Amino acid sequence: MTMANDYTDTLKRIKDIEETSSRELANKKKSLEDELHHLQEDATKSIATAKEEAEAYVAKQADDARSAAQVDADNVLASARKESEVVAAKRLDKKDFRKIVDEMLLAEFKEV
Repeated sequence: MTMANDYTDTLKRIKDIEETSSRELANKKKSLEDELHHLQEDATKSIATAKEEAEAYVAKQADDARSAAQVDADNVLASARKESEVVAAKRLDKKDFRKIVDEMLLAEFKEV
């Protein structure tokens, strides 16, 4: 009978250990699933934040480029205006005057 009792006790301990192990595994699995879920949420938030920052950066760079282009255009216009004033103030000799008149007349006939 002692042997049967020992066998029964051993089976009970094995069953208890299996149940305990099963509970521990289930708890560990749930813990890991929760951690994975949190990591996925954090990754989604990080991606959204990075996307917003990238869009803001692109918009700022576009504005900066637009501003720089406007400054360059203003400088070119100012330079052209100064040159045109210099040319307009310049006294033309007969040869240059005749050349301009001929070009204008030829341009009139070409348009017709």
